[in-house]
Amino acid sequence: MTVRLPPSTSPLATGASIPALVAAAMFVCLLGASGAARAANIFASTFTPIKAPECVTDPSTAFFVENVPPVIPQHPSLPSEHFYLVVRYMGDNAISAAPSFDFSRFPDDYGWPPGRGKALTGLAVPDPKSAWQRASRPFADLDNSSAFQLHCYDAGSFINSWTFPSQPLVGGGAHSIYGFSFNNPPPPAVFDANPGTDFVLQAGIEIPWFANWPGHSIGAHIDPVGQVSLFAYFRDRSSGKLFALLLAIYDNREGLVGGYTPFIAHDSATPFASTPLGSSVSYASRLPYSSNYTGVMWTGLRFFRGHVSQVQFRNAIDDVNAYCEANRAARFCDADPRTGTAFSLDPLNYEITDFGVLHEIFRGEPEGNLSMGIHVLELGAWNAR
Repeated sequence: MTVRLPPSTSPLATGASIPALVAAAMFVCLLGASGAARAANIFASTFTPIKAPECVTDPSTAFFVENVPPVIPQHPSLPSEHFYLVVRYMGDNAISAAPSFDFSRFPDDYGWPPGRGKALTGLAVPDPKSAWQRASRPFADLDNSSAFQLHCYDAGSFINSWTFPSQPLVGGGAHSIYGFSFNNPPPPAVFDANPGTDFVLQAGIEIPWFANWPGHSIGAHIDPVGQVSLFAYFRDRSSGKLFALLLAIYDNREGLVGGYTPFIAHDSATPFASTPLGSSVSYASRLPYSSNYTGVMWTGLRFFRGHVSQVQFRNAIDDVNAYCEANRAARFCDADPRTGTAFSLDPLNYEITDFGVLHEIFRGEPEGNLSMGIHVLELGAWNAR
């Protein structure tokens, strides 16, 4: 999957940090966003978990690595019944070791004085740290390895592209995902027959560290890109086809005020609808107490929630079908002979197979590099009525 974005075209309000509300807001409806596309009662919604946040107590079975793109991507994407963290395209050894280094922050004696004591992922796992962290070498640190963390409701992802070789990838970049695949229980319906039911994705997120170093091998200055998004995959139960929805949280090319026009694209595996979590309500709405899409890193968890009404979901279906009509050769874009469209028009025909937080990077040029840390708390998927 890729979240490559077009140039910014619409303004967004500055995001507000609400660390004191994060934990409570995961489970409690406080306020709602206005807008005709919202179907649920925004001031008196009842939240039902599709998959509530889950405390990972045994990370030894929750880390996965994939270094070769699958010929035919599957969904559910991983054979797990619990939340997991998968690392893709950063080497076969990306999670082969369990380091004790504190990847939550720069050491106080770090060789670059401005970095000393600054947050790296922001997630300080308990001792022994080696029980909750994975990297490419036993004595990993922030300069010689990427690193990944899981502890109860928290996940951390530190990507240092200096430490693994670049490889040609179609439709995306090296990435990690903290997420859930519906194997057991099997994929549930996205909506019920109540037209006032919304689909909701939410998590607490911080992105306290980002730095990049452009390459110049092609004679141009192309900055490496780091992105973070909430996402979900949906399967059309009438045809078995899938499409994805991405709610963008961060892109380093943006500033405090930034955004882009929602769009449809294809990553060679599935079509997807992409939107910034902010002012646009084409495919999802951001509630007033949710932070919004930005390009400026921050320390401390912020709460992010995106609501997708059945009207907005139908908007995504219609736009994916329009894209597929012009790109019939793309996977899943062939027309169903019964309807003439690639995907069913009825939101009630869809189930969710996977959801998560995507941390993805693009080098820009073969010699481009970046270093980036993120922390995710209490990821979950819900219905709001």
